[in-house]
Amino acid sequence: MIPGIHPYYDQFIRIAGLSDRTCNYQIKEIFLGDAENFKISCIFVTLDDLRQVIIWDCSKKTNLPGNIKNELIKHLQNSGAYAGYLFLQDAVVQAISMRGPRLEFERGAYPYPELPGEDVICEYQEITLALDSYLDQLHKTVSRIFFRVYGEGELAKQELIVLSCILKIFFRKILLEHGIDIDALEGSLMHDLITLGSAIPKYLDNGPEPWADQVISSVMVEEGCSVRVPEPIRIHLTDPVMVNRAIRRLLNRGKMIRKKKAEYTAGGCDLSSLFSSQVFAHVVRGLKEADKPTAIIDPLAGDGELALVILRLFDSQEKSPSDYFRKIAGAIFTADPSLSSVMLTRFGLVLQMMDGSLMHPDMLRPCPWNIMDIFCSNVRPGNTLLTREIEDEYLSVQQAKEAVCSMRPIDQCWLMELTDTRAMLITAPCRKMNLKTPEMGQYLCKRFKSYSHEALTALYAAELAIRTLNHDSYIFLPSSWLSDMHAAQFRKMLRESRVTKIILEEPSESGRIHESWSCISAGEPLPSIMITRIADDGFTRSYPLIKEDLPETDGWNPEDPSGKEILNCLAKDTVPLSEYCLGALYRPCDMERKTGCFLSIQFRQGQLLVLSGDSPDGNADLIIKGPDKYLEGLLQSELISWYCRFVTRTRSAVHPEQLIAAIPVHQPDWFSPEERMYVKQIAESLRVRSFLTRKLQYSKAFHDRERIRKKLLLADEMLNEGVYSLYQVPVTLHEQLSFESMRTIHQFLR
Repeated sequence: MIPGIHPYYDQFIRIAGLSDRTCNYQIKEIFLGDAENFKISCIFVTLDDLRQVIIWDCSKKTNLPGNIKNELIKHLQNSGAYAGYLFLQDAVVQAISMRGPRLEFERGAYPYPELPGEDVICEYQEITLALDSYLDQLHKTVSRIFFRVYGEGELAKQELIVLSCILKIFFRKILLEHGIDIDALEGSLMHDLITLGSAIPKYLDNGPEPWADQVISSVMVEEGCSVRVPEPIRIHLTDPVMVNRAIRRLLNRGKMIRKKKAEYTAGGCDLSSLFSSQVFAHVVRGLKEADKPTAIIDPLAGDGELALVILRLFDSQEKSPSDYFRKIAGAIFTADPSLSSVMLTRFGLVLQMMDGSLMHPDMLRPCPWNIMDIFCSNVRPGNTLLTREIEDEYLSVQQAKEAVCSMRPIDQCWLMELTDTRAMLITAPCRKMNLKTPEMGQYLCKRFKSYSHEALTALYAAELAIRTLNHDSYIFLPSSWLSDMHAAQFRKMLRESRVTKIILEEPSESGRIHESWSCISAGEPLPSIMITRIADDGFTRSYPLIKEDLPETDGWNPEDPSGKEILNCLAKDTVPLSEYCLGALYRPCDMERKTGCFLSIQFRQGQLLVLSGDSPDGNADLIIKGPDKYLEGLLQSELISWYCRFVTRTRSAVHPEQLIAAIPVHQPDWFSPEERMYVKQIAESLRVRSFLTRKLQYSKAFHDRERIRKKLLLADEMLNEGVYSLYQVPVTLHEQLSFESMRTIHQFLR
């Protein structure tokens, strides 16, 4: 049973087959307004990869009408969840998957699908297009009133004022779906939350307030509320991350239309590629297995998307909305220099806190203002890369003041409310900023060891987090920093820092490293760094690297040190396959209509396939004239299979013909009785395996087939032991080679 969950809800999760993967859950009551105000209880189940599944509790009904089921499908589409389970009377279960062949309920509880390479948020294309269309119409309506009142002279304030009105419209639409009148909520917690989630934040306490006139703002909101919400959007059911992404797309479209370069752009802030990476899933599962973080710090948060997703790890079973608000207010610490980004962060967090609690009596009671102040202090505008010392880089006082107003260095009191030692810094600093002004260059050069004229903002943010914040840190960065020339100083800084772990994605078959993600983890200083590499199928391998062994200037290729030891074994007393065969390597087109004995070799999906027969295989990469039982057994061994995978993993764009021709073949010493014995062992093992394989084809009894399979495994072990002995591979590495080989075979067959 999941700790703390009521047995009534636990049975639903267990029947759906999600018990082992459940990380968190939240019980909600939703209103399906277009379906005769139908009210239904549901459970949002957060899995260990932070994806969500919905369980609808209709256990008191034998069936649901078609219009209700259609509303549930729209609920699933708007929620960003990947699957839904509908529980009816008499333990009848109907399931629906967003990635299924058909978007409809099917009888039976199907297991949650494994979806590698998918975003944590499942965005349905029809919802995305409808949101973009609705926001465009909303923006035009509100902007028309803005220009009618203020004209073209207040363009600097237009984006913030119009954005504030759009956020208020969203809140009002949500309340209307629940039949709540916002004008009757003055002084309540709900009213304060809505004000907090739509207000334009102030950078400095004594700075100007970029507010629109309240009367004009009310007119803009009223006019915006008249814009019809298109199908199939359900405003009150839409996931906050999906809404924030849609609003950010709207703001970016406006900047492109104006053709003006913003001082702080949102380029690179789309984190969907991070959420779909194996690195992110690995880190999240590690956080789940350990104590869940009690506070999250994101010093360059963008639109707060990462904080909103990580918030799914937090328990949300507080007794009242005010308790949950108090918990979140003291647990989320984000900063960003863009006021619009801070607005979206606060808007998303408020939506998250209000979700499923609008009808709670506590929402109508007053809210302690100290909680609001704490929230505004923790989620604030400011550039964490800068301090007020940036003023010293300017010659005139006026330029210094303008720089502070435009760059917005972080206030010293940020993080003062953070007292919990179990807080974790989790950030993906992908925001692009203008860092190439002379004054900015001087400032960064003085304060950052990773300074480079072409360095990205993310590298400075990562150094700042590692160097100044004494918390466990998980910093997500694109893997390009391992090889980029401008990241040389950053790599040098890492060798001297308190970084303890680097998590990397294995290069894909295309070899495009810049598309993959990495995670840098910092803790207590250690002389070595633990490297964890994750393959596309989720397989992980970890090994330590001494920091002093990493190059200071050149790019890093943090391969397993045991790989170098194996390569040294492969280099002793060996020649390339092409030399061993005296250059007699043929392509299939050269061997058409030839007869005799041939070895056909091809490399597919990390596996070396060798076929022996009287005719050459037309699909082979290279063909060798046979027979040569020793070479045939050698090419099918775990050691040579490892070599081929290692080369394709560490070198980009290796052609199969080049790979096969360069395979290191050990030349036996025929005067050595020991080596002659190993060669005989390899050939005999190959003969036994060939005999058993043919015998397995004709065996029908289950026990006979199992006995043959066990003998086949013994024959493979004898073959690999002979190869290991010839190449003098240490015994300590045999198990590692065997495990990787079996994993590759299973992946190839799958």
